[in-house]
Amino acid sequence: MLTFILRNGVTIQHLIPVLKNSKMQSQLNQYAISQITVATYICNMTGDVRTQGYNITTVFFVIPPSTENYEQEWSVNAYSQKMYNYFSKNVTVKQLRGPQNAPLCTIGQRNTPAILLSLGGPTGNIWHDFTDVIIPLFLASKPLNREVQFLLINHQQWFLDKFSLIFKDLSRYKVENFDEDKEIRCYRHMLVGLLNHKDLSIDPKRAFDGFDMYRFKLYIRSIYSLPMDVELPYKMDKRPEKKPRLMLVVRSKSRRFLNQEEITDVIEKNGFEVVQVEPKRSDNLTEMSKLVDSCDVLMGVHGAALTHILFLRTNAVMVQVLPLGGQAMDFYANSCYDEPADDMRLRRIDYQITPEESSLLDKYGWDDPVIKDPDSVNSKGWSYRQKYYWNEQDLRLNVTRFEPVLVKALELIKG
Repeated sequence: MLTFILRNGVTIQHLIPVLKNSKMQSQLNQYAISQITVATYICNMTGDVRTQGYNITTVFFVIPPSTENYEQEWSVNAYSQKMYNYFSKNVTVKQLRGPQNAPLCTIGQRNTPAILLSLGGPTGNIWHDFTDVIIPLFLASKPLNREVQFLLINHQQWFLDKFSLIFKDLSRYKVENFDEDKEIRCYRHMLVGLLNHKDLSIDPKRAFDGFDMYRFKLYIRSIYSLPMDVELPYKMDKRPEKKPRLMLVVRSKSRRFLNQEEITDVIEKNGFEVVQVEPKRSDNLTEMSKLVDSCDVLMGVHGAALTHILFLRTNAVMVQVLPLGGQAMDFYANSCYDEPADDMRLRRIDYQITPEESSLLDKYGWDDPVIKDPDSVNSKGWSYRQKYYWNEQDLRLNVTRFEPVLVKALELIKG
């Protein structure tokens, strides 16, 4: 049976083949089940599964002729976030009656399961790397104790290199480039696609063994050999001259700090040692994770680089600076970083800038809706939000107004 399930667990039936009697449905139940959620869906097959990657990107699911079920096919996007389907090629899943209609196996039946996933979304943005790929892949494969093989479409070698420690921990088998794979691989169990629970986090009610985001953060710390169950760096260093360390995430394109030197001065004035970092896709995560782990506070403008809070120690502080952007900016700030920070057992402080602290005021003036009514601009759709509040905007912090945030962060670290 092919069953489609929404994220809230409600089953829908409109894509299920018409079955003539309960006996046939009972026969089919043991062979296949598919799941769909609002933002993500997967096709989960158990039985005779055969793959053909090169040129046609197809998975064949063979059912016994005795089921008398229809032969049919589905187009499945194997990237976890379906809203980005324009980045990724689809996988054709064909249900066939009897092995005579399926390609012959060149690599025989394996008891080892396989997961077919796509790297074709907005990977290269570290928030999407973890939210769309690494966390869903972890949830699907970790319970299998490395007895799983990964097949990749939209293969990107840099991604495998960057996250090689995680891939090696999750599977003992070679990762196959399915786009170039000329073998007909046969499996008893295959998952096409990955399930995404929520933004940069995990729903423990849906995860194996009640696994939550805090435990995932500890898992990441173990992967990158970071110390476990230790105090903040400031509290571990007993030297009287030791200052809490604040990582200031800087940007060179949009949402830049225009008065970065002034911001650095006020941070140092309030008792912090400042480490300035501009993360890049090419960063070595082992080195970057150790640098973040050495800090007590991570501060930056809302954006992908805040994902590095994954490497902070428990009870460290995230300071998220929110650009102008109305309720939409508030929503993304909360969903993408505030709630995940809570789930990771971090402390957090949000600083919402005023129009005077935005470069948009100089460009558009007080009477433009971009300034006086951001929500009306947001209501026109994502392209408008992105244009004005994500891409065109830089920030010039009022350091006097911002200073109480630093005082609060210091209290949290020393408390």
